[in-house]
Amino acid sequence: MRVLPALLLTAIGGHACAATTSTDPIQLGVMQGFPPAMDKRVTKLNAFEMPNLRWALRNARSMSPSAGIDRGPSPLVLPVGTQLALDELNFKVGEATLSLPEYLQQTYTDGFIVLQHGKVVYERYLDSFTARQPHVWASMTKSVTGLLAASLIAEGKLDPKARLANYVPELAGTPFGEASVQQNLDMQVRATYPANLPPDLGLFAAAGILPRREGMPDNIYDFLKVATRPQESADSDIWFYQNGSPEAVAWAMRRITGKSWSTLVSERIWSHIAEDDAYAQVDQLGTEMASGGMSSTLRDAARFAEAVRLAAAKGTADDPFVQAVQLALRPNDNQALIKNNPGAKERAGYSYRDYWYQKNDGEGSVEAAGRFGQRIYINPKRGLVIVKMSSAPDMAPRATSADATAHVSAPKIDSVTAFNSLISALLPTLK
Repeated sequence: MRVLPALLLTAIGGHACAATTSTDPIQLGVMQGFPPAMDKRVTKLNAFEMPNLRWALRNARSMSPSAGIDRGPSPLVLPVGTQLALDELNFKVGEATLSLPEYLQQTYTDGFIVLQHGKVVYERYLDSFTARQPHVWASMTKSVTGLLAASLIAEGKLDPKARLANYVPELAGTPFGEASVQQNLDMQVRATYPANLPPDLGLFAAAGILPRREGMPDNIYDFLKVATRPQESADSDIWFYQNGSPEAVAWAMRRITGKSWSTLVSERIWSHIAEDDAYAQVDQLGTEMASGGMSSTLRDAARFAEAVRLAAAKGTADDPFVQAVQLALRPNDNQALIKNNPGAKERAGYSYRDYWYQKNDGEGSVEAAGRFGQRIYINPKRGLVIVKMSSAPDMAPRATSADATAHVSAPKIDSVTAFNSLISALLPTLK
């Protein structure tokens, strides 16, 4: 039996190198046949190893329970525009020069789409991924949670200045409960997780995505109670990217509305834009993983990003979604906190609000990012939307406190710097 990550014994399948051989799960026979061969079966013990990871992120609903997110009758239309010759695009990654197809292949990209002014100008599916197939968003899910919170704030139902435990008394005394709602939304909560329950892998285990050792939390609500509040420097501001805050905010939203996270996403966002149903992975209590459990098609992710772009560009906030977007994307001034975080060196110059990265590039660009290379990039000034669905292997535990250094950093080819290099090369091609 293979061993699983550090919280379960030792690390597996680190995010160490770019793809050099095919990891197409269908070509390699992963979960193919009736039944699949024993050595081609994907389980919770091997789902994060290559090539199984690529199959698992396209079939999360087959790996653990899920809750549906319903589409509506009238999806946002994505007409085809004049195609950009992006296969010829070249840009620097470290000392190497890569074409866009090389970059996509070497970063384990499953799907990549570019919209300009709402029209599809480039779209690619790689390694047997298909247009109607859902894909895990990972931490891009947080940005959806942020918009839900902003919508409740705009309605006066959620006070951003209030102590979060006012809404969820069970979190009193925890870092998340004692912080304000806005501190949770901006990742400005000082929390320390146990060494054997880091904020990422510990949550995956609590949600049932990874196997658990005896005594570990077996649901998301209990997982939120394991982090502690450090006493030293308690009054100083920090920025610490972790999963507890969005899960705590989601708990508060459920309490306020009496509705599940997936119902809120469907009612307030998905039913207004999407062509296909989405879904979210849930724990044994049916609690959605609001920090990373959503899956949708590539095109519906692009519809979501385009809807955000359109809402951000509106002169007046004339409907609830527009109000939520404009509230969530207001400029923040926490760049210095991000720069000082040991795990966020590549985000120097960025700010962060409501689980959206603000690039501060003079064009209003915002981003969402997922653990396995997933990205949403929105540039309002250029009318540009990019969505990248990827399955880059990464199972190293994240930092357990704001002052600790994460155990891993992305390789150059899959880094924030590399993606920004792609953007810099792409922008001059726009018409």
